[in-house]
Amino acid sequence: MKYNLLYLLILFSLPLFGQYDTIKIKEVVISRKQIASENPGFKKTVIDSGLLLKYSNFSFSELLSGCSPLFIKSYGSGGTATVSFRGTGASHTQVAWNGININSPMLGQSDFSLLIPGLTDNVQICYGGASMDIGSGGFGGIINIENKPVWSNNTGLFVSPGSGSFGHYSVLAKLKSGNENFQTVTKVFLQSAENNFPYLNTEISAEPVREVRKNSQVMHKDFLQELYFRRATRVLSARLWYQSTSRNLPGSMLTQQSDPGEKQYDESFRSILKYETEKGSTGYFITGAWMHTMLNYTNRIASIRSDNLSNSFILRGGVKTDINHDTELKIVFSEELNAIETNNYNSNVSRNTASVTVSAERRARNRFGTTLLIREILDSKTFLFPDFSAGIEFRVMPGEEHYLRATVTRNSRIPSMNDRYWIPGGDPELRNEYAYLYELGYKLDQELSPSVTFNSEVTFFSNRIRDMIQWQPGEYSYWIARNVGSVNSSGLESGASLKYVYNDLNFRLNTVYSYIRSVSAEVEITGNTGNQLMYIPEHQVNSSAQLSYKNLYAVWITDFTGRRFISVDNTRFLPAYTVNTLISGIKLNHNKTSVDMSFRAENLFNKSYQTIVHHPQPGRSYFISVSVNINKH
Repeated sequence: MKYNLLYLLILFSLPLFGQYDTIKIKEVVISRKQIASENPGFKKTVIDSGLLLKYSNFSFSELLSGCSPLFIKSYGSGGTATVSFRGTGASHTQVAWNGININSPMLGQSDFSLLIPGLTDNVQICYGGASMDIGSGGFGGIINIENKPVWSNNTGLFVSPGSGSFGHYSVLAKLKSGNENFQTVTKVFLQSAENNFPYLNTEISAEPVREVRKNSQVMHKDFLQELYFRRATRVLSARLWYQSTSRNLPGSMLTQQSDPGEKQYDESFRSILKYETEKGSTGYFITGAWMHTMLNYTNRIASIRSDNLSNSFILRGGVKTDINHDTELKIVFSEELNAIETNNYNSNVSRNTASVTVSAERRARNRFGTTLLIREILDSKTFLFPDFSAGIEFRVMPGEEHYLRATVTRNSRIPSMNDRYWIPGGDPELRNEYAYLYELGYKLDQELSPSVTFNSEVTFFSNRIRDMIQWQPGEYSYWIARNVGSVNSSGLESGASLKYVYNDLNFRLNTVYSYIRSVSAEVEITGNTGNQLMYIPEHQVNSSAQLSYKNLYAVWITDFTGRRFISVDNTRFLPAYTVNTLISGIKLNHNKTSVDMSFRAENLFNKSYQTIVHHPQPGRSYFISVSVNINKH
């Protein structure tokens, strides 16, 4: 290296000695020494921080429907919303908070209408086998929402009140303070909505009837406290998150009662305590978490009262070390205890699961990156068949950000507590689900000019899910859980992004398209044409155009969702729909204070549509917010 530097110095010094002849030298290419991506071979994306900020006063279901290829099933504004990846079910989508699983141990899934983007600092979407780095059971993938400290001597206050159509009021407030060794962050979110939107009822008569949604009120509260302490290479963090939601549940379009008598109250308290330290090239961490969740459901007309309480205690610890300059080894131990109290089981039940995960990442020079992960799970007293994932990433052209990647994964999912113990219908003898996941992808990042950058990615995937758990009608008047499903889902995800920056002008265009075929494996074996699974759209397109000039900005978001079948034989379906959203505003700065005044119009063309049959979505709506950010150094 020192000789190369000496030669360059001699060449550049030649003109100083009167050498006026032109000297031609070979082109010098400077490239990265290593593959830069985390978990080489696997697909992970991060939601654009600009879009994340613009959805601060809304829910994750609205955020993901506008900027990802994920399908959102929602009962309407304020109603339960679930997310599915790549033709899998909602229970195959895991949700983590700073690496800790927060899916309900009873339901085995999360309600995305209760999660607020304004409380997070970063959202990471891990597709398919990439979810194995955080946890098990995410056949489709995992969404990891993170809170991160900013180590600076700064105090900041952020307040964002807003008001919109259908009695929608909300306010988000954040207070940050600290220095290079201590940080405290407090976040509060309050929201109330009547959700009394008009809609066309096409089910009760031959001619559509305009009605107003009733009994759909929601009151939502969030409080999040973060504390961070740092001393040299040691970091201690504590995060406390309280949440409560009270909502009335409206009936379907077939129900003519103004008050069907359904109400639901959700309350949760989540806490994480984590300690991290480094010694040389080795890092250690230990995390303890307690998740307390309560869900009470009442149906006055049906005389139903369901009281459910769950407590989850999680302990995780691990070590990460550099074996050499190219290879990193990580070992993680995890144990989780779930305790359930409910009037829907024969008795109170508990479950203990433990796992050990060993993973290695290698980045060989500047061309190859590989990942290998092996996990052993102990479910109560039974060891499961080991899970694994392996990925490889190859830089196609030296010095260029063009990558080819391939992965193979085996993943297991333990049945939810409701699957095993719900009365009636649960089955304690259910087998664990398992799946083999395959991916092949290509990604490029290209700087076309000093002002223009282009990014593109395409991924082909194939999932083979076996012993899938499904609730089906039994011999009596109730449904039962069975290991009857074997599903093959395959398709592609493609995306492109173009960014243009020139002086005060910024423009960014993003487009994501997904095609999914998800069919029953048993039907294919018989030689018949496989039918698409219910509520899985074959085609989805999400695109956004962001334009800003000095203090002005505008965002146009288009979400297209193809038809979804609502019968097993594919004879009935919900039609495709396209929803457009416009966000515009102005930012004003004065000294250490900035003000962002924003106007938002959703479903701009007043499209009538449903994501779940007989449950209408709101038409055109408006929302105005003013965000004030004050910083003091």
